[in-house]
Amino acid sequence: MVAGDRRRANGLHLAQYLRPVRRSLAAATPRWLLVVLLFTVALVGLHLGHFHSDALSHAQFQPPQMPLRTTSGLVVAARDRAMAFGTAVLQGSDVYYRGSSRTLSFDLRGGFAQQRVALLSGIVLALELNRTMVLPSVVLDGTPSVNTSLALAPFGEMFNLEHFVGHMQLLGVHTVRDPPHPSRTLDLSLSQLHDPMNALGVTHASRQHLRLDCPGLKVPAELMVKHDQLLFAAMEALRPSQRLLDVIHMVEGHLQGLSNTNTYNVLHLRAEEDWIAYCALWERRTASGIVHDNCSNNTATVGDQLQLHRVSSQVPLMLSVDLTRSSSLLRQALSNLEAHSYKVLLRDEVWGHSLSLPALAKEEVALVDYYIALGSRQFVGNSVSVSSALLLMQRWHVGKFATYYNGGNIPLEAFMPLYQMPWVFTYNDWSAGTEYDYMVKAAVTSGVEVARMKPYCMYSGSTSSDMYQWFLSKGVAIIQHEPAWRDALIEEGARNKEQNLVHSHLYKTGGTLVGTFQRIDIPILRQFDQYNYVLFTDCDVYFRQQMKLVDWGTPLPTAVGMGFEGQDVFPYNAGIMLLNMPFMRKTNKKFLDWIVSQKNGLYYPGYGPLDQGAFNQFYEDEIKGRPIHKNFNAMMFHQFRPGARIVHMNGPKPNHYLQWLTSGTCAFRDMCEMGVNNGACRYAIEYTRFAPDWNVATTLRKLCGNLQAGIWHPG
Repeated sequence: MVAGDRRRANGLHLAQYLRPVRRSLAAATPRWLLVVLLFTVALVGLHLGHFHSDALSHAQFQPPQMPLRTTSGLVVAARDRAMAFGTAVLQGSDVYYRGSSRTLSFDLRGGFAQQRVALLSGIVLALELNRTMVLPSVVLDGTPSVNTSLALAPFGEMFNLEHFVGHMQLLGVHTVRDPPHPSRTLDLSLSQLHDPMNALGVTHASRQHLRLDCPGLKVPAELMVKHDQLLFAAMEALRPSQRLLDVIHMVEGHLQGLSNTNTYNVLHLRAEEDWIAYCALWERRTASGIVHDNCSNNTATVGDQLQLHRVSSQVPLMLSVDLTRSSSLLRQALSNLEAHSYKVLLRDEVWGHSLSLPALAKEEVALVDYYIALGSRQFVGNSVSVSSALLLMQRWHVGKFATYYNGGNIPLEAFMPLYQMPWVFTYNDWSAGTEYDYMVKAAVTSGVEVARMKPYCMYSGSTSSDMYQWFLSKGVAIIQHEPAWRDALIEEGARNKEQNLVHSHLYKTGGTLVGTFQRIDIPILRQFDQYNYVLFTDCDVYFRQQMKLVDWGTPLPTAVGMGFEGQDVFPYNAGIMLLNMPFMRKTNKKFLDWIVSQKNGLYYPGYGPLDQGAFNQFYEDEIKGRPIHKNFNAMMFHQFRPGARIVHMNGPKPNHYLQWLTSGTCAFRDMCEMGVNNGACRYAIEYTRFAPDWNVATTLRKLCGNLQAGIWHPG
């Protein structure tokens, strides 16, 4: 139906409903007035038809308005933000987001994974700047070339346009397909802006349309953290187009049909010739101040790594690697996988021989590869690869198994800090009702709210206790683990018990011995199979910054990383440990056998008492001379460290510092005085934020504040 016919039809449609009104009016209205009224009705009908025609034309470029019926915090925040900017319309109980008249467009560059990072970055910018996002074109072949222009395609060629646009609108990000007229556009390069967010949000805020170059890895990391819920929702909203989804379903169905459990695993192995060349260049980069040392680690022995991460060999393992650029390293990797009985299926063989798949562009193949990995039971990748790094991020977020064989850190974390570091601590009944309850609450509160970690507790006690319920309310994953070595350890601890009590009160009972030794079983807990590094701390800590593995520097510990005890000497303190999980898992049984065979009553002369002494002596070759940075083990009795990330109350606790300030006595002798003269008070003032219900902490803060103000002196 053409526009004119549509307008006439709408006019007739309206007149049809007005016929009864016309008959009523005809009986009581002069003929001249009736003619005027009917003429007015006809004009209104034509106008409505014209409006409907324009609306249909506009709808080709605008997504339908979608009501925000959900009560999730993210959508409610989007609704409130939209209304604050005057961009929301309230209709009954529904809120519709219209979007800003100012727009933002940007380019996508590189391969599929790089484009995905750039798109997510652009979404954050659009929301942060309150601009409507122009859907970018996708690159079909991201291979850089100076001789050919990039092959571009509409966004909907690779992704389900309706699904993405609708979900983005629910989240407060409005989209359009086409930018305004070029004459109204300001082109900017993010990499050339001294202060990008100030330039975009203040200096150029009044410009109707901003066009940016590729924003990937150029958006401040703190903004990515600020909008983490939006980013994960956007990842979910990025669903393949139906054409590509059909291909994904064909491959998944084939892989599932090869397993009795209807499951499959995926290994993203990087062993191509060009990857090896890239690694050689990447590992020489020093501009970031971080040594890049894990690009191709463990590739030849990848099967060993899969075994250490307990990746199943009973289901098909699709190996995603480009055989056209294979290397001798790939042949070694395949041989090692075969030695561990993995049922390897090469991706190219599955696609080319087992299935009759349509021809796809290079980045379309990468997209299919990505989503097949997303649907697998277990995924293993190379953390330096952006595609693998994104899969790790997305799978960890929804609780699916994902790991990487090359060890080390995940470089993408420096730009997108959305990986929750696993953190484990212990809690036992013997500390219930003491100051340790307050300290563990402060540790958990700061660990979740500030450090943004994933907390685990090796718990020993009643599941009906207040502390157990409190842990659950904070999202702590409870691990109830009964050590296989419990009886042997208690028997060994009874040896020389009275003499050893002078070294630590933990020798007093079998329960306290088992409690402190629990941490040696962390590497064998199934909850941590997928992780390369896990952080352990005592409960007498608090966290001051987000905890990211990439910030620990390189090289990372080859076994276990520990910090100085009090002075800068070996042996080290085990209150904070960064555990290299594959190595510690591989050596765990040998470590345990060694502990119970020493016949020393669990005291290690020259190394220290209990498990701390055991770690120092057994792993001496791996840890001596390699302490973790003091920012990850800042002692309260040392000088205040502005860059400290973990503050450790080793020795005196808040109640001891309070006792010294009020009475001049302290169970830790001169350490309390040393702490007050150094950094203890500054840390104590911060600490109260995480222990607001502990009167010891609040009183200590008040006294420390008075002391710093010079209006009070210790008794």
